[in-house]
Amino acid sequence: MSTDSVKLLTLRASPYAMRAILALEAKGVKYELIEEDLSAQSQLWLESNPVYKKIPVLLHGGKAIPESLFIVLYVDEAWPERALSFRRIHMHDGFTQLDAKPFFNGTGIGYADIFLAPLAAWLRLFVELAGIRAPTAEEAPKLHKFFNAIREHPATKVAFPDPDELLSYVILHVKRTMAA
Repeated sequence: MSTDSVKLLTLRASPYAMRAILALEAKGVKYELIEEDLSAQSQLWLESNPVYKKIPVLLHGGKAIPESLFIVLYVDEAWPERALSFRRIHMHDGFTQLDAKPFFNGTGIGYADIFLAPLAAWLRLFVELAGIRAPTAEEAPKLHKFFNAIREHPATKVAFPDPDELLSYVILHVKRTMAA
């Protein structure tokens, strides 16, 4: 099963897509990234997720797995022999771990890290575009430690778009929405 081709239908700016890409990268899975256009849904996209018509969608072994959380779970189960297995933990336990280690799972990426990682990419946008005040490192040291660790992880170098690229995408999307 794990030798079948793997395709990910996505939009790189999507925080949900970032989760799926991060899971694939962290596991070292070779995949084809197919960037979709939200305004012109491809036939493959519509056939792969005919009910909800959302991205991301993972295609593997004749299956179409929609929704980022399901994709993360599927990746962990489909490639258990890979470098890490994502550990399921309670969020409270994870925050106490952040005192001594960079990730909720300890020293490696786990489910909680993957689910929260897109916030590290989008935080700048919340601050710059929405005028939201983010907590400082003094106010939320564990959160800043996590964000710094997740941004430096090799898998996020692929999963996260360049911050300026992400900002440009959001501005363009807002302009299109306002014009419609």
